[in-house]
Amino acid sequence: GSRSGDDGTIETLGYVAYTPLRDDFTSLGSFGSVDDVAQATILPKGELAGGDSGSSEMISAVKDKNAYVFDYVATPTVPAEGGPSMTRELKTQHFRTIFTLLPFKDNAGLTLVTITIQTTQDRYDGATKRMFDDIIGSYGKIS
Repeated sequence: GSRSGDDGTIETLGYVAYTPLRDDFTSLGSFGSVDDVAQATILPKGELAGGDSGSSEMISAVKDKNAYVFDYVATPTVPAEGGPSMTRELKTQHFRTIFTLLPFKDNAGLTLVTITIQTTQDRYDGATKRMFDDIIGSYGKIS
């Protein structure tokens, strides 16, 4: 990832998560529509998200190339020094996420693969946005 010039924190990063599924999950539709998945997993509400429903915004949620593709921003709220009731907001983050199902040879069912890239909203312009577009656009081109 790339780091902030101010304090050295990582501001741009990506990660991939693999979750084996039971064999009765046969398609992305097993999880609901793209909008259902967005509301249930991408944009959690209330205390679970560490803030109110105004702390995140879905820019787009589409089904494309046998995947759900999300573009959204969120302002994370984290505990702050001074006790459990004290919190602080971090910099607004811009996320791009792909949810897809893929077969893996040692798994009887399919595997949920989630690819997420993120950066601070103030870095999400020009070259960084183009890089994110290229990464998301490359999904399905590698076999």
